[in-house]
Amino acid sequence: MTKQSVMTAGQLIARPLDLGPHVVLLGAGASRASFPNGDKAGRSIPLMNDLVKIVGLRELLDQAIRAPDEESNFEILYDRIVSNPECAPAVSEIERRVEEYFSDLSLPEHVTIYDRLLLSLRSTDAVFTFNWDPFLFDAHKRNRSVVPLPQIFFLHGNVRVGICLKDGESGEKNDRCPQCQRKFDGVRLLYPIKQKDYAHDPYIRSTWESANVLFKEAFTLTIFGYGAPYSDIEAVKLLKTAWFNGSLRQFEHVQIIDIAEQSALHARWSGFTPTQHYDTESTFENSRIARWPRRSGESLFYPMSRGLPCQAFPLPKAATISELQKCAATIAQNEGVLSPPK
Repeated sequence: MTKQSVMTAGQLIARPLDLGPHVVLLGAGASRASFPNGDKAGRSIPLMNDLVKIVGLRELLDQAIRAPDEESNFEILYDRIVSNPECAPAVSEIERRVEEYFSDLSLPEHVTIYDRLLLSLRSTDAVFTFNWDPFLFDAHKRNRSVVPLPQIFFLHGNVRVGICLKDGESGEKNDRCPQCQRKFDGVRLLYPIKQKDYAHDPYIRSTWESANVLFKEAFTLTIFGYGAPYSDIEAVKLLKTAWFNGSLRQFEHVQIIDIAEQSALHARWSGFTPTQHYDTESTFENSRIARWPRRSGESLFYPMSRGLPCQAFPLPKAATISELQKCAATIAQNEGVLSPPK
């Protein structure tokens, strides 16, 4: 294949286009995949189907339900007791233990998938997550001074995030409101799945308002380790409505990163891909974001509009944090003024 029939890595890096945001949606499976050996201290990253065991909640839940319950999904079990006034003490203790466990998790010092994810997206992009763990927040914090990073949003709250209820400001939980200088209050983490009121909590409401805007404007969407269509129907409904609010999505592309079988993924997410412009990958390393860091949109635009394949240029696999940041900074040098697509 000649140089004239392919977009080289150098051309892609030198000519960033204004195509619209790349929006990423993270679920608990993304954190499990990113930290297979646990956090810095080796603590396991829970999924909803093993959170009860990992955090040590089975005895509390069985006492609250007053009968052995074989159900393992934490959200379903929590939903069963949260509306019962008699279970209020158990609910409070469960919420305390969950917040304590996730708050104690710490980001490893070595390069993680979340570092690669954030450094491979631009400031016009966005990452939305349902995860309570601190890894996305902490990875953003340690990379944000190097290159412009995507915005990050926590759709179910997060253990690192706080809010000032008086002024509506939000930030790191241990910081103070820039308006009134009061220490931020923590945001709520747990919601019953059958009665999730995303409009009630001011922080959660603001993140969903941002989701409605950015999903509407998105050029491409990546769903990484998120299986919510079965457990959080209302959330998926809101996201789907926002995704289709701007157009019928005849050309936009969806990529799903998940270890589930392709048939299961198709059944789960086909409603987001009416024209079948989607593909699946089992690992982040094979994703569009990883293969074309900070140029994922261009890697779709040129093949679709001009029939030009794009040469991949992934960030180095064995890099240290500083080496990875330096590489991302080199790619980011030409992003000051984005050119419109022609």
